[in-house]
Amino acid sequence: MYAKRTQLEKAMKEIEDKKQIVSSLTGQSLIQDLRQIIEQARGQVAATANYAQTMMYWHIGERINREVLDNQRAEYGKQIVATVARQLQEEFGRKGFDEKSIL
Repeated sequence: MYAKRTQLEKAMKEIEDKKQIVSSLTGQSLIQDLRQIIEQARGQVAATANYAQTMMYWHIGERINREVLDNQRAEYGKQIVATVARQLQEEFGRKGFDEKSIL
């Protein structure tokens, strides 16, 4: 009777160990899938932000060129661009609003 009880306990222990292994594998697969979802979403956010920033700079430059410089590269245009750049930097910070970026 003692031998059967020991065998039963041993079999139950093996079953429990196998359940933990399966649970662990399922958990790892879930984590891997979640990582992939997060990385993919972050990539899409970065691509969208980069596109929006590029378009912003293009629109700023195009607007200055069309309305202020009248599609010409006059010497006074450099002063105007410098003034606009300074004003944008005061309001939005220095990063990304220098003269070269906005024109």
